[in-house]
Amino acid sequence: MNALKPRRLLILGGTSGIGEALIRSLVATHPVKLGVHYHSNEKCKEQLEISIANSNSEAFFLRTELFFQEECHRLIDSYVEWADGIDAMIQLTGGVAAVRSWRDVIEKEWVQDLALNLNAPYFLAQRAMEHMSKAKGGKIILTSTASAQHGGGADTIAYGVAKAGIEFLTKSLARIGAPHSILVNAVAPGFIETKFHTETLDRGHKQIKERIEKIPLKRSGSANEVAAVIKFLLSGECSFITGEVISVSGGDWL
Repeated sequence: MNALKPRRLLILGGTSGIGEALIRSLVATHPVKLGVHYHSNEKCKEQLEISIANSNSEAFFLRTELFFQEECHRLIDSYVEWADGIDAMIQLTGGVAAVRSWRDVIEKEWVQDLALNLNAPYFLAQRAMEHMSKAKGGKIILTSTASAQHGGGADTIAYGVAKAGIEFLTKSLARIGAPHSILVNAVAPGFIETKFHTETLDRGHKQIKERIEKIPLKRSGSANEVAAVIKFLLSGECSFITGEVISVSGGDWL
């Protein structure tokens, strides 16, 4: 891979499975000024601090919730002040308020899922692109899900709606950012081996096995495989791709 283009990188959801994999890969190969947002995973944060301290990179950890525009804008501004600018923003945040049948979803859960999975990415990109426009360039990478184009699951509908919105947002922001040399793309992970499926969605071994059987490659993906796609999008080799949603799903729904 060609040398990493951006040096000032802000990763939202840095202690997620994919976030951790991406950070470890980045600092192992490139000196970067890294902003790492996290919510509550102190153990992973401490482990990442050690890894980054043993590299040629610098890190600024930011702990906050991301439900409102003001919180999102303040986080971006804090990183920009520390790093003296921003070259790329990678949004890996997300979650599900409750796993339940669409019939039983309550308004509070619906609003929370949309706020975390769609509103926050938009408000983060909104502020990041404002800074990038002044600097005449940058990269935004958002996170969808491979099921967004296929209706998703009946017990996580608000999450799926939000992720479908991310795909619209990717194309819209790419068009807006193009005159300012801001590239906007998204990754859409499929069934990736992370805690999201085993803990957040509370899937047991039998359910996971049945889900994997539906994947043409007959296996789950890894956080490292998603991180590799993100690193390509950040690389100097990726300078003519914008407005795209890249599925990392092992051929799901072919």
